[in-house]
Amino acid sequence: MSTQRPHIIILCPDEMRASAVAAWGNPAVATPSIDGLAARSIKFDRAFTNHTKCTPSRCSFLTSQYPHVGGHRTLDMPVRAHEVNLVRYLRENYGYRTALVGKNHCVDDETQQLTFDFRGRGEGGDGYLDPYEETGMPTGSYYVGKDPRKLSEHGDYTSTTMAIDWLRDEINDDPDTPRLLWLNWDHPHCPYRAPEPFHGITPRDKVPDAIPPIPEFEPLSHTTLREAYGVADMTPEQWRELHAVYLDMTTMVDADVKRVLDTVEQLGIADNTIIVFWSDHGDFAGDYGLPEKWDTCFSDNLVHVPLIIHAPNTDASAYNGLTETIDILPTVLDLAGIPAPGGIQGRSHRDAIRGNTDQPVRDVVFTEGGQEPELLERVTPVDARPRPCQAYLMKQQALVNEPQINLRSKMIRGDRYKYVARLDGDEQLFDLENDPHEHHDLARSGDAEDILNTMRRRMMLKLMEAENNDPDQDYLDS
Repeated sequence: MSTQRPHIIILCPDEMRASAVAAWGNPAVATPSIDGLAARSIKFDRAFTNHTKCTPSRCSFLTSQYPHVGGHRTLDMPVRAHEVNLVRYLRENYGYRTALVGKNHCVDDETQQLTFDFRGRGEGGDGYLDPYEETGMPTGSYYVGKDPRKLSEHGDYTSTTMAIDWLRDEINDDPDTPRLLWLNWDHPHCPYRAPEPFHGITPRDKVPDAIPPIPEFEPLSHTTLREAYGVADMTPEQWRELHAVYLDMTTMVDADVKRVLDTVEQLGIADNTIIVFWSDHGDFAGDYGLPEKWDTCFSDNLVHVPLIIHAPNTDASAYNGLTETIDILPTVLDLAGIPAPGGIQGRSHRDAIRGNTDQPVRDVVFTEGGQEPELLERVTPVDARPRPCQAYLMKQQALVNEPQINLRSKMIRGDRYKYVARLDGDEQLFDLENDPHEHHDLARSGDAEDILNTMRRRMMLKLMEAENNDPDQDYLDS
C-alpha cells in the first residue's frame, strides 16, 4: 500500500432509503455494483440521517455537527465560511485537492470557493419535472414514468462523466497528491421518472407492498399532505408502479456507481482509496399512502439510509452499530490516520468496526426537523416563488393549510424503541421489534408509561449532548 494519504471518494444519491437497495433486503431492485461494494467493504446496517431534508442532512455530514448547531433547518440555509467543515479541513491542513460535482445543496458561494478546487455539474439538470403525457396518476403523486431524454443527456450521467474526467486528469497529472471527490446525484429523488434503458427494469410483481396508512392516531402531517396532494384514492397497483419507478431510478444510480468504481480500478488507485456510499435521507415512495418526504416525519423509510465505507487494510464486515450521518467523516478521518478537528459532534466507529472495543459507539441515534413557532406565522404563499413542478406547489399548500405540521420536532431511536417529541407537547413512541411499520403509537395508547418515561429522560440527555461544541476551546479553566 502507498504511504501517501488515501484518496477519498464520496458518492451520494439523493433521497435513497436503505430498503431501496438489494444489499439491505429489497427483493426487486437491481443494484449489483452497490451490493458488490458492500460485500467487500464495511456495510453499516443501521445508519440514520440527522435530518430528513437534503440541505440540513448534507450540512450535518460536512460539518459533523447536528443541523440545529449551524441553523441548518431547510434548503436555503447552507454551510457558511465560519463553520467547521471537514472537506475544507482536509484541503487546508493535509493538502487534498477537492472537487464537488453534481448538485450542491450544502455550501454557500463563499464556502464553496474555500472548500473545493473544482466545482461542476453536468448538463441535463433535473429537467422534465412534470409529466409530459397523461399518466393516470394524480399530479400530486410526483409520478412521471418514462423520462424521454437519452441517458447520455441526463444530468446524473453527465455529472458522473465530469467527475470521472476530473479524477482521471488529476491522477494522471500528479499521482502523489491526495484527492477528495464528492459526487452528488439527483436520483432517486422524485419526481419519479427514469430514462431508457432503466425505465421498467424493475420487475413490478416483485416490488414490496406499500406500508398502509396508520390506522389510528395518524400524524397530522400525513393526513394534511395526503389531502393536499390529492392521492387518497390511489390504488395499491398505482403505488406499486410509483415505487417501481423509484427503484428504476436506484438502478440507474447503480450504473453510475459502476462507472466510478471501474475508473478507480483503471487508474490503479483502488488500494489507496477510501470510498463512501451514502444517502442524505429516504423517501415514502408510497408508504403510508404518501410520496416524497416531510421534515418532521421520522419513519424508518425516511431516516434509515444506506452507508458503505470501503477503506484500505480494513476487512469487509456487516457492522450493526447505530450510526449517525455526523459520524461518517470522523470515521473516514480515523481510517485515514488523520486526527479530527475540534468542535465536531460526530464519533468515529473505527475501533468498533475493527473489533477493538465491545462498547457501542451510540445507544441511540438522533434526527430532527421543523421550525420555531414564529416562522409558522410567516409561511410563504404557494405562488410566491417558482416551484420545480406542480406537486411541489401542492406540498407548499399543505404547509399553508396546516403550518403546525412543520413545528420543531426531535426523534431518538434505540435498539428497540423510537421516541418523537414535538414542540407543542405531542409525543410518539413505537416498539420497533413488534411494530416495525410504526402503526401503534404507545404514547397515545398509554400502554407503555415506564418505557415512555425512560425515553423522555434519554431525549433530555440527548438534547444536552447535542448542544454545540466550541471548535476553538481546547482547555477548561475556572
